[in-house]
Parts: sequence; C-alpha cells; structure tokens
Amino acid sequence: MTEQNEQVVETVEAAQEENPLQRTLELKILAADLNNAVENRLTKLAKNARMPGFRKGHVPMKHVRGMYGMQAYDESLNELVGQAWAKAAQESGLRIAGTPRIDARPAADNEDTLVFVATFEVFPDVELPDFAAMELKRYTCTVTDENVEKTIDVMRKQRAVYNVAEGRAAADEDRVKLNFKGTKNGEAFNGGTAEGYVFVLGQGRMLPEFEEAVRGMKAGEKKTFPLTFPADYGIQDLNGAEVEFEVEVLEVAEPSYPAIDDEFAAGLGVEGGVEKMKAEIRANLEREIAARIEAQTKGGVMEAVSKTLTFRVPAEVLNNECEALAEQAMRDLAARGMDVSKFPKPSGLVFKDQAERRIRLSLFVEKLVDEKGITVADEDVRKIAEGIAASYEQPEEVVNYLMNDANRRNNIAGQALETKVTEWILANAKTEDVAVEFDDVMANKF
Repeated sequence: MTEQNEQVVETVEAAQEENPLQRTLELKILAADLNNAVENRLTKLAKNARMPGFRKGHVPMKHVRGMYGMQAYDESLNELVGQAWAKAAQESGLRIAGTPRIDARPAADNEDTLVFVATFEVFPDVELPDFAAMELKRYTCTVTDENVEKTIDVMRKQRAVYNVAEGRAAADEDRVKLNFKGTKNGEAFNGGTAEGYVFVLGQGRMLPEFEEAVRGMKAGEKKTFPLTFPADYGIQDLNGAEVEFEVEVLEVAEPSYPAIDDEFAAGLGVEGGVEKMKAEIRANLEREIAARIEAQTKGGVMEAVSKTLTFRVPAEVLNNECEALAEQAMRDLAARGMDVSKFPKPSGLVFKDQAERRIRLSLFVEKLVDEKGITVADEDVRKIAEGIAASYEQPEEVVNYLMNDANRRNNIAGQALETKVTEWILANAKTEDVAVEFDDVMANKF
C-alpha cells in the first residue's frame, strides 16, 4: 500500500480550553478501498444468498447488491474506520482514555477520499507531589499480656451462665428482665415500649441514664424517671428530646463465669491447655492489630496524597467508575439480605467525588510506581498470603491455594503494591511514629 492510501494521522490538536484532555485525530479512507471492501463482502454474501427461482449461491449479483448493498456498505465502512482509528491511535503515542466519537467530515473536492474526525480524551499528565513537605503518621501498637488477659476475660464473660437471684439489687454484669414504657409530652413514642426486655447491665446496650436508673432495683420494683436523648441520637423526633420512662423490673439474674482452665481452652477448640490458648489468642490479636494499624496508616497517607491531586480526570473513565460504585452499592445491599428490586439504582452522580478520588489515586500510584521503580516480589505476595492463612487449620494448603489461584494472587499482589507504595511515601515524607493504645485500636478511636 502506498503513502497515498495509508490511513495516517493528519492532526493531533488540543481541543477546547475547557477540556484540556480532549484531542482529535483525522482519519482518511480511500474510496477505492471502501469499494473493494464492499465488493468482497457482497461476494461472500452471494455464496449463501437465496431468491425464488434461483439456487442457493446462484442469485445474480445485481440482485445480491439490491438485497445486501447497504448492509455491505455499512459493515465495510465501520470495519475500515475501526482499522483507521486503531492505526491512528497507535501512531499518535497518546494515552487514550475511553472510546472515541467518530464523525464524518463534509466531503471535499477530492471525492477519492473519505475523511472522519475522532474526538476523544487522553489520560492527564500526573505530577508527583513534594513528599518531603508532607506530614504523615505511622501508627504502632504492641499487644501486651494485659491485653491478652482482658480478651480472655471478655470471652469468659460471653460464656456466662445466669441464675435468677431473688431479692438481688441489680448491679453491673447482672442480666435484667424488665418492662418499660417511654413517653414524650405524655404520649408514647415509637420504639419506646417493650415487655420482657432482657439486657446485661454495664455493657452499654442502653443509654447510660437508663442503666443508671435500673441499677439497684430489685424484681417487682417500679420506677419513673426523666431522660434526655443525645442530640445526635439518630432518630429525628428523639434527637435531644426530653422524655419520661416507666420501668418495672421482672427479674434479676446473677452471672456465673467458667474457670480459665484446660477445659475452657478445649471449649474454644484449642488442644494443649491454657498456655497454648493464650499463645493463639495473642497471635490472633497481633494479626488483627497489625491489619487495623496498617489500614489506618495507609488511609492517612492516601488521604494526604489525595489532597494534592487536582488534575482533571477523563469523563468516560469517571462515568464508568461512578457506575461501578453504584452497582457495588446495590450488591452491598443485597449482601445484607435486602431486596434490591425494591430500591431504585442510585445515580452515578452520587459517587462522583469518591470516583474522582479513586481515579486520581490510581493514576498517582501508577506514576509513582513507574517513576520510582517500585516492584512487588514473590516473597511480598507470599508474606500477605501467609498472614491470611495463619488462622486456618492447614495454613500451608491455604497459602498454596492463594498463590496458585490467578485472581486471588493478583488481588494479594495489589495489596502488596499498596503497602510498598505506602512505605515509600512514609520513608520520603516527614513521618511521625505514633503509638496507639490497644483499646483505642480495637475501638477505631485513632
């Protein structure tokens, strides 16, 4: 094919100023190439063409052209335009985002050539921020013997046996059964009445003022007391509302806790006694703490980076990400047992800010990894896989499965890359190591 009939890039130009990512490419198709493509396609169609009075494949070409001419023209033109676009896009060297809009340009004096214009967006140039100016935090937490003992105590209390105690004044850790009725301005309010309601004092299931009023009461006793709901209670009619409760205690039960011994350990599925149980609980706590600490540290780093990224994102990429987030929201509702057919799919615009943030961070990570040569080795992937597998009975089998399943391995490799990127940023920023208390980590209060 000569230079004249090659489908080449004629222009690469920035389009409107309001969209600095928009570009155009001019595509040319020789009319002779289009005619040849149409004839070739008609010849193929003729082999299976049928018409009354003619055998299959023997319909005269003028009739075949009448039956399939437009179809052959459209299909041939689409194919040639697609080829021209693919070649032009490759030769342009642009990082093209999404699919182009291709429009025919009005015919010029030269009818031997058909001209089209492809309009599209490119990915933005990403400039890395000044990491040395960033002030970041790397969180740390150490699991102590006290934390292990406290966790065991929680597990012990979860296995309490309650015995009804006649004449016992309700105290923390007692199980209380009662009737109550709440009124606002003399009228019962929704959700404020229950009979035979059971809860354990001191666990925080009820409002502090409610529990304080019940402490010290015995079975058969009644009490009326005022209560003010928190301003942020979450129910509009009750936020900050002053109400009154009538309470009647039906039963007070005293807890009896199991001893911490080998039998207790066996009940948790641990063979090897109390010390083995403590070791396993410590290991589980350390994994949980490490995961929470890492997630919080990563989140802080990415939030700081995100604030420095203001570049425009391609519209089609943004729309696709918004739709993906909307679909994920529906899947999350379904996973919670909700009938999503009763809910309208949320508009992708609801997720615009979140989508922009995710795209910018993704492009940032891509740029950083490429420019700084950040890589993930097999041992990095295996380390994460071993952490996941540690809580299973046959961890090595789980590791082998995770390492050999392509999808799961890729997901783990993605996690490893996030970790490597986070570590690189922390090493190049003003990073402060912050020790966090165990209870604050478990309560996500840091």
